[in-house]
Amino acid sequence: MEIHLLALLMIKHAFADLYLQSFHSNINKIKYISNAHRHYAEHGILTFLILIWFLPPQYAFLIGVLDYVAHWHIDHLKSRLVQHFEIDRESAMFWTIQAGDQALHYLTYFVIVISYQLFVA
Repeated sequence: MEIHLLALLMIKHAFADLYLQSFHSNINKIKYISNAHRHYAEHGILTFLILIWFLPPQYAFLIGVLDYVAHWHIDHLKSRLVQHFEIDRESAMFWTIQAGDQALHYLTYFVIVISYQLFVA
């Protein structure tokens, strides 16, 4: 069951990070509180909608909030690093930071699956 959950969360991530985010123009992830929260909320809501099939609603909600907060802080940190060090979006360093960003998101889903195992044990 955990492998199905992980697969759904990874598909959700691609859907929200690539497809849904394409509808948000002028997102400001550098500011801690900004219009980027609608993007972070999409991640949390979609995670909740997936987990509702696996867990009681209160646990699904809690983990959805965890995903929202994690996505917020990972994206904010990446954006601040790129801005602070004036990293060109065409450079190898940008793509290295981007890879780290994605790895942290996938690690979040690993933590979610571990949390799922604790809730159902």
